Amino acid sequence: MQRLLMEAVFAYLLFLCGWYVGASRSIPQAVVQRDELTEEQMATTLEQYDQDVRYHCNINAIANWNVATDTENVYFQEVQNNVSLEYAKFRTDYYEQYFKNADVEKYQSEKIRKQLRLLKDLGTAALPAEKLASLNRVLRKMDTAYQLAEVCPYTNQNCGPTDAKWTLDPELEKVLAESSDYDELEYVWRRWREESGKKMRSDYKDYVQLVNEAAQLNGYADYGALWRSKYDDPKLRETLERLWSEVEPLYDELHSYVRYRLFELYGERMDPANPMIPAHLLGNMWAQSWANVYDRLKPFPNASLVDVTAKMKELSYNATKMFEMSDEFYKSLGLPSSAMSYGPKAVIVKPPQKIVCHASAWDFCDGEDFRIKMCTNVNMEDFVTVHHEMGHIMYYILYKDQPYLFRTGATPAFHEAVGDTIALSVATPNHLRKVGLLDEYEDSQADNVNALFEMALERVAFLPFGYLIDMWRWDVFSGAVNETEWNAHWWKLREKYQKVYAPVARSEQDFDPGAKYHIPASSQYIAYFLAHILEFQFYRALCIEAGQYDPAQKSGQPLHKCDFYNSKAAGDKLREGLSLGYSEDWQEALEKLTGEREISGKALLEYFEPLYEFLKAENRKFKAADMKNIVERYSDQYSVACNKQVKAQFATQVNVGNPQLQQQLTEVLAENTQFVLDNYKRYFADVNPQDFSDPSVSRQLQFLTQISINKLSSQDLAKLQNALGRMQNTYSSATICPYSDQQCTAGKLSLDPELYEIMAKSENYDELQYVWQEWRRSTGRKMKRDYSDYVEMMNRAARLGGYEDMGALWRSSFEQDNFVEHMKHLWDELKPFYSELHRYVHRKLKAIYGERMNDANGNIPAHLLGNMWAQSWVNLYDRTKPFENTVDLDITEALKAKNYTTRKLFEIANDFYVGLGLPDNSMSYDTELGAMIEKPTDGRIVTCHASAWDFCDRKDFRIKMCTRMNMEDFVTIHHEMGHINYYILYKDQPVTLRSGANPGFHEAVGDTIALSVATPKHFEKIGLLQGYNDTYEENINALYQKALDRVAFLPFGLLIDMWRWEIFEGNLEYDRWNER
Repeated sequence: MQRLLMEAVFAYLLFLCGWYVGASRSIPQAVVQRDELTEEQMATTLEQYDQDVRYHCNINAIANWNVATDTENVYFQEVQNNVSLEYAKFRTDYYEQYFKNADVEKYQSEKIRKQLRLLKDLGTAALPAEKLASLNRVLRKMDTAYQLAEVCPYTNQNCGPTDAKWTLDPELEKVLAESSDYDELEYVWRRWREESGKKMRSDYKDYVQLVNEAAQLNGYADYGALWRSKYDDPKLRETLERLWSEVEPLYDELHSYVRYRLFELYGERMDPANPMIPAHLLGNMWAQSWANVYDRLKPFPNASLVDVTAKMKELSYNATKMFEMSDEFYKSLGLPSSAMSYGPKAVIVKPPQKIVCHASAWDFCDGEDFRIKMCTNVNMEDFVTVHHEMGHIMYYILYKDQPYLFRTGATPAFHEAVGDTIALSVATPNHLRKVGLLDEYEDSQADNVNALFEMALERVAFLPFGYLIDMWRWDVFSGAVNETEWNAHWWKLREKYQKVYAPVARSEQDFDPGAKYHIPASSQYIAYFLAHILEFQFYRALCIEAGQYDPAQKSGQPLHKCDFYNSKAAGDKLREGLSLGYSEDWQEALEKLTGEREISGKALLEYFEPLYEFLKAENRKFKAADMKNIVERYSDQYSVACNKQVKAQFATQVNVGNPQLQQQLTEVLAENTQFVLDNYKRYFADVNPQDFSDPSVSRQLQFLTQISINKLSSQDLAKLQNALGRMQNTYSSATICPYSDQQCTAGKLSLDPELYEIMAKSENYDELQYVWQEWRRSTGRKMKRDYSDYVEMMNRAARLGGYEDMGALWRSSFEQDNFVEHMKHLWDELKPFYSELHRYVHRKLKAIYGERMNDANGNIPAHLLGNMWAQSWVNLYDRTKPFENTVDLDITEALKAKNYTTRKLFEIANDFYVGLGLPDNSMSYDTELGAMIEKPTDGRIVTCHASAWDFCDRKDFRIKMCTRMNMEDFVTIHHEMGHINYYILYKDQPVTLRSGANPGFHEAVGDTIALSVATPKHFEKIGLLQGYNDTYEENINALYQKALDRVAFLPFGLLIDMWRWEIFEGNLEYDRWNER
């Protein structure tokens, strides 16, 4: 301590008195105007500047060193401030007298031009003295806030002023590294940010204003532009994004693996729905390195360890020994000794006074004094860090004979990369074994995966953090992000790139960037990102030079095993590239080191290739298990949501037009839509179902990755639901006046049963025509505009789901290529039979209606076929049957004769299914459980169209039907119960798969049963048919009756959707919809 104080005082006194090397030599006076220095005069001026600036740089470095190694020393801070101002004045004076107006391009020497370009950029020294002093005060204030930050221990969170507190190093870092207590980690993470970054937000605002002003005085748009200029790459941001895109797949696999493993440790304390990782669980205050979670997450727990911490302690290592071993490594490459860097002037163990413990290497600008400042701990991490810092020292030594302005890295990233390149070699099991720090290492596949995993937790995990810090600052400097959103933008970038999230709520009262040293220290960070890319590029080249790696034979000697210790060839390569400093373009230095002129992430990927393949395989297993849990949980949750929705839909069907029920349905639909959309975004949006080998999971994902309607905005969804509600209400509540009282004010007829009865039984041509026309005027005509809205919204939903239109989406459920063509082919096969049936019926109707039938075009008037839509002609049977004097296959009268109730019809149908050994369906027609099997008489308007309902809870299944006592409805009951039985049989499937194999299957099941039910034999068995002779005539009549129902339906069943497909495709103009 006393030595540091004396050194600072002596240096400062020398500076004030002007007693320094070169002080007796005056600044050269030009014989011409300052902006007209000749080549020789400028060379002389630059030589003089080089001598003078070394002294000022030395004094400045000493002052900075003293503050960094004794942060609470007020005297040192004052000296630092004065020296900084004087240093700035010195640079400004030279700038004003010699460099400000220099015409850089007129000089022939590239060496002169390159130096002038640097000298014309004063950085913050361009600020007026008072503003520079303000900047220094702000920087010191932020630095002090950071250095003095301390928090109460977790076990004494309300500690008093005199109680022991935790500082970042070592206590807080130790907790983050070693604790598995979720709450303790969260406490430490939160409190550090409250005591550091949060306290400097207003100062940072002043800092941004001042450095931006400095940048503009230097001719830059903002301070970020000034920083980026140091890289001599006008497309630096594009280069960085390219590099990140190259390495991101590896990071993503590492991130996924770590997340899965952390979830095993913390369970539900981690949100299983969140693909990101809580930032406090990764073993480091900033989640920039995950190396401290290695022991808890390593893939092979019983593999050989690569951590030599225990061995170092066993061998009684101390800080000096660690530095000596590092120095020996560099010397083994034929490079100079770095012994002075850890000698008496250096600080390599934490002293009693407050100190900036962040490890750093210092160049004191005199070509002799190089020091490392580090609070060294005896562990492997610091062993590697020592080699890293000594890499900086070696770079300083190798370019020390360059002019002062060229005594820096080819880019800032080169400096960081050098030591890390060495560290890659140092950290190999091969090297650690050579130097006696690793025993019993088997070098198995498990050992190698573990070693690479540990390295990736340090190197690969760092990459997005190294990228985003300066990205955030560049956005702050440029004003791209408003000051009121600084913290939000910080977390936006961290979530996007690191894929980590804050464990507690953050706001703009916080300033989380300031909790990282480099932010208050105004130290650029992108160099670390680039360095972590470059180090592998350097390493690969040195390994090839040392004969330790052959890219053509990498399976035999993979890159990650290379140790170029003792290789003079590798040392020569390093010397050749590093001795250039900044004297040449960085591409030249890169080419001398690697033979390549472009920075690339390919070497990093090559290094970690074995780990990458391992992680992909493991993540597939984790992902499969994780996705299985996700879809199971989704199925359980959606079953509840579906039950709620179906109940609301059913309620509106049995009480049409009830505004309260309609509003409830609207709210439930909106709630469930949000549920589906939230789950889609969280789990399924970017999932490829084919990535999962479990057939059930893969099958569910086929549907869960397509949500169509649920992607609509709330406004569009409301528009769709309103249109559907209005159309449903129009249809269900439609009535018309009787034919005999066409201007009625009361006594109107509804579709079921009155209009059905008329269409089925009347032979009055005009009455049938009237009913047919009036029904369409009361329904379809009133909903055309709503249908247009429906089409628009459905198509919008389909396109959001990746389909051309809603027709394409509907057809996709059949999972058949060329589906439309296949349907047309089926029709072509059946059309001859239909045509014969049509001709026969046409002839029979002509006999009834004579000239009233306009049959010039061969078609039958649609209102004459016994059904409102001519989809079934079965009601014509009595009037058109081929053989008159046979027993008709119609059990209607028998049903009435037996005084059967509606419930009895359902019981008979249920007996049929139970007789096949299938489940009981009695709940489906139990009115006490909610079924509706008769039209209500309480005045409610209901949708009478028969339907079967699955309430998604595996127990509630209902039929809704306005049953009439006739054969048609008797058969329909069996049909609807077919749906019910299908529901029951697949109720134990995941909710997503509770559907027909395709939409046609569901309709076919009940109809299949109905084919058996409607046979004479069955009717005879259940006592509903007597005297039926199994003659040719009776069989023809029976088949004819069935054809009127089944065959007559076929073109109608096809054309409805063919018409809709054309509407959805937009190939049909609105005014031509009905014509089509």
